[in-house]
Amino acid sequence: MRHWWYLAIAGLACVAAALVVAGGRWTPRDTAGGGRWRIVSLAPSVTEMLFALGLEDGLVGVTDYCDYPPAAKRIERIGGFRSPNVERLLALKPDLAIASGLDRTDAVQALRGAGVGVLDLRIRNFEEMFEALRDIGRATGRLDRAAEVVAAMQADLSAVAARYAAVPVERRPRVFVEIWYNPMTTAGGASFLDDLITRAGGVNVAHDLAQEHPRVNPEQVIAWNPDVIVVCYMARGGASASAMAGRIGWADIAAVRQGRVIGDIPSDHLLRPGPRLVEGVKILSRRLYEPPGTSTDGHTCR
Repeated sequence: MRHWWYLAIAGLACVAAALVVAGGRWTPRDTAGGGRWRIVSLAPSVTEMLFALGLEDGLVGVTDYCDYPPAAKRIERIGGFRSPNVERLLALKPDLAIASGLDRTDAVQALRGAGVGVLDLRIRNFEEMFEALRDIGRATGRLDRAAEVVAAMQADLSAVAARYAAVPVERRPRVFVEIWYNPMTTAGGASFLDDLITRAGGVNVAHDLAQEHPRVNPEQVIAWNPDVIVVCYMARGGASASAMAGRIGWADIAAVRQGRVIGDIPSDHLLRPGPRLVEGVKILSRRLYEPPGTSTDGHTCR
């Protein structure tokens, strides 16, 4: 279980997108003449973005954790996104490797030495995700398609925002996100989860914490007294309101007292910085603004 948490945190990137190019120069391939990219994805979120942009036919390698869409499971595996198998990767003879927060300099050096372009996407909010999609489109000659994908996502987010636009900020649900319980870790103001909560119509109680994923004391959560608690890991007897009521002092937290502990939103919709984050916003917004004990999306509020 703890291993799962490290994988989730590793997927939460933190800076703007940057392009690392072999030899310091990059010339996008002219695919209009029939040429096809050979691309390797070094992160599950990148794989989802490539499929969204219609680049899956050129996708020759993905990480062991790239499991969506289902077709991604049939693509050659090249190891973990923090520890790719460089030999296997280079054997695929890619033109472009796309990563999300790749920090292994030996892997970057090997790719550059082989003449492979490396696009490293680091995402901390929706705007940076949109720019990451444009960067991929720009590098692969699919900028028009990227613009269409981004516009559709923005339209969905605008439709969600319209539903709670009339609710003053001070009356919006105050949300605590529990990314992990030991040590207790949440989403600070620098995380894309903070942006997701805001776009869903909530207020992140940890917004003023500067770190992306700060550790917090359980007593601090009691002081915040959130209206809603969102649990981002598969529960093992600790995600329900009744279970949280067993924590010292938590029985009086509004979210626990009113049964507004949400532990069944798929974690990939909250923790994977790719296209499905928009679906995460939609689901969370419905859950924040529906009466406790009801659900309009097939989930049970608990």
